[in-house]
Amino acid sequence: MKQRLALLEETLHREVPLTRTMGVRVEEHDGRELLFLADFEPNINIHGTAFGGSLYSICAVVCWGMLHLKYEDEGLQAHSVLGDANISYRLPVRGEIKARCRLPEDGSYEAFIENLRAGKRSRIELTAEILTERGVAVRFIGSYSATT
Repeated sequence: MKQRLALLEETLHREVPLTRTMGVRVEEHDGRELLFLADFEPNINIHGTAFGGSLYSICAVVCWGMLHLKYEDEGLQAHSVLGDANISYRLPVRGEIKARCRLPEDGSYEAFIENLRAGKRSRIELTAEILTERGVAVRFIGSYSATT
């Protein structure tokens, strides 16, 4: 599993160079949840907290990373793009950035994969959260489109 996560991190840093500058690291994946970490220092704003654009970016890529890993699990050659997103900044982030994406449990993931297997364009909403010791600091909901 560690090798697989290292390969995802390498892919992100190559295909989305901003992730390298942000210090994004692929930390854990259990099949239903993916955790990314990012360094605080390159993502600081003028207030001494994490920059909102950085938080948005890591949320977008942790969801993309989840889909990338799941396509591998499913044996699919699929490509995803973020079509629309909403984000809510609830608490300031003052340290290492922890971003988590969990697969939805409402059956939408299974329907998404079924459509892709049928050769159809498919869409799924994924949620990412930025976690702090005080709770969920950021909630991101992204709508991803995919094709095979």
